[in-house]
Amino acid sequence: MASLLSSKQGELAEAIWNMMEEMSRTRLTVTDDNDGSWRGVQTPEGSSSDIHELTRAMVSYIVLLSTNWATGHQLVDEAAQLRGYVPRFDKVSPLTSLVMETVSCLEEKLAEKSRSFQNQSLRFLFLTNNSYFIWEQLSPTLVLESHMAALARKIENYIQTYLQVSWAPVLSCLYNSTPLCMGRYSSPAKFESEFQKTYNAQKFWKVPDPKLRRRLRVAVIDKVIPSFQKYLEYNGISPLKITPHDLMDMLQELFEG
Repeated sequence: MASLLSSKQGELAEAIWNMMEEMSRTRLTVTDDNDGSWRGVQTPEGSSSDIHELTRAMVSYIVLLSTNWATGHQLVDEAAQLRGYVPRFDKVSPLTSLVMETVSCLEEKLAEKSRSFQNQSLRFLFLTNNSYFIWEQLSPTLVLESHMAALARKIENYIQTYLQVSWAPVLSCLYNSTPLCMGRYSSPAKFESEFQKTYNAQKFWKVPDPKLRRRLRVAVIDKVIPSFQKYLEYNGISPLKITPHDLMDMLQELFEG
């Protein structure tokens, strides 16, 4: 039993030290694109929407601490003395401050790294995936309750921004006489062309969480299908090749990468 407890304390201490070291690097290099911690992010041409390995690592440290909170309080004081950690928040315990700082700095790092994505749709899907992973894993942590509520609102904003940059240009072909939609193609034909282009580009983008994947699909469907149906009904025309039902079936297959 003693050896088991010693092993558990060793894991907690290592988690705390890793968090402190990452916090120190993040504070100093939050805008440094060459930070080794972020080698896994492919930018710009090979960018990925997947959850980054550092996001998984830092969240796993926090989960470990939250399930061993009492022991963590003792260890964080010892770790602070050894590593020179100075809590940023003075109205909470050092351990709570460390957890809050870690989450905040991780979000800052994700936001900063996302700016290197050339594709804005992929950028906001990357932010949505990583932020949702943080929220889903850490919501049960009571000390982060208010922070997680704010993060939930941020996730919704990321989703709405993704919809705007990805699908608003597609819908604009139905209503706006812009250079994008002018020429020899009719509005329905141009809409179908732009829809197919966007759909093909994003079909195999990765959204690993099933609940988030369903949420995003519903959001895209709710944005695209009613507008297309309304356009067809208002103008009394039939779709050229793709019906609203076809579009819905296709959108149900998004994000299976």
